Amino acid sequence: MAWSEIWKSVEDARFRGETYRWFFYKTLFGNYDFRNKRVLEIGCGTGINSVLMAKAGAHVTLLDSSREALSIAKKLLDKFSLDGELVCENAFRHMFRDEFDLVHSEGVIEHFTGEYRQEIVDAHSVAAKAGGMVLIIAPNMKCPPYRIGKFLAEKTGTWIYGNEYPYSKKELVFRMEKSGLSIQKIQGAEFAFAPGWVLSPVWQKSPRLLKKSLSTSANRSVVRLNYGKHFLNEWGVVIGAVGKKL
Repeated sequence: MAWSEIWKSVEDARFRGETYRWFFYKTLFGNYDFRNKRVLEIGCGTGINSVLMAKAGAHVTLLDSSREALSIAKKLLDKFSLDGELVCENAFRHMFRDEFDLVHSEGVIEHFTGEYRQEIVDAHSVAAKAGGMVLIIAPNMKCPPYRIGKFLAEKTGTWIYGNEYPYSKKELVFRMEKSGLSIQKIQGAEFAFAPGWVLSPVWQKSPRLLKKSLSTSANRSVVRLNYGKHFLNEWGVVIGAVGKKL
């Protein structure tokens, strides 16, 4: 399934509150003040994380090569009566230089190999201003259920996310530091969701379940397990890191 098809299949997802992934942002950022900050999201998808930042007072720019994704992001901005700049562009060709207080992405950098593996991280760093922050979230190489589910889905022809190569903490730190970022925090997360990835050949075929996974409002008890700083999350589904541009 192409990315445009994925976004079309979830275009009517109903976001009612703070999603689980937003709580990982909050865990990584702590008490970050979004008011009047210029924010760029690379590969925005639905754009829900940037929309929540806009609700907190940020001036957001959402970049994606998919017009279908940007259409969903526009609907979400309109839903909450928020403004945002929408840019349809390849992440490697954007023209932003030293402009943003925060550049972020989730589920983007793992789709590249070779020289592009570093260049996609550089695309974040180059857009941030000196002293600005970069937040990146990617799949965790150390999560066995995710690796098993991905293998099963690929073997059964149900994997929908294209080429995807997860990260270790070591590689993520290396590439962010190589792009001129000083690591402020890095953490694994979403251990509670890991078992569900074994069933990915089932839920990746269902638009209804995909929409639910994207838009379900967070349960506080699950949030504590998913994003607490405990050893179980070393084997969680994702890792996230925050770096400061030198």
